[in-house]
Amino acid sequence: MKEIDRIDKEFTKSAKALQIETEKLTFSRICEFKVNKNSSSNIPWETLKYPGIYLIEIKNDGNFNSFESWVEDFREKWEDERYLKSHTPNLIKTRIEKHTDLGEWIPIYLGKAETIGSRIREHIFKELCKTTYALKLNARENLENEIFRLKTIKCQVANYKLIVPSIESQLRNKINPLIGKQ
Repeated sequence: MKEIDRIDKEFTKSAKALQIETEKLTFSRICEFKVNKNSSSNIPWETLKYPGIYLIEIKNDGNFNSFESWVEDFREKWEDERYLKSHTPNLIKTRIEKHTDLGEWIPIYLGKAETIGSRIREHIFKELCKTTYALKLNARENLENEIFRLKTIKCQVANYKLIVPSIESQLRNKINPLIGKQ
């Protein structure tokens, strides 16, 4: 048990260091895209073959006076009965409540993947009938005119399964994306 206690102390020290380093991380802007038959035309798929964290944002079209009015409009679109019970993430009330300002870009989803491009493809192109949990943006006809932005942080580390979930959790608590499973 003494050895486990020693390892626990090392993990605690490393977790604190990771938290400090996570605060310094910044996302790289990859691209903007619309969801339609040409969704993939603006996405540089060949460069998204790395592990890390990704953030999907939606552009505020400027038709709303407050975040509250914007989010109610978005809620109507996201929770449309055509898309419910389709293995897609839900709006998270506690994260919505953390937002007050209506900025140009609104964070809607944050995730991690060992190959970011593959996971982004699922979020965009996966069909509603498929059981893979994803945003399934292309299937949502009511979002066809929206502009989305993809940002990433590369996390090429040997201990991906120990480190990246911690970074993801810390960033999720900082950014508060509106949609999620967690």
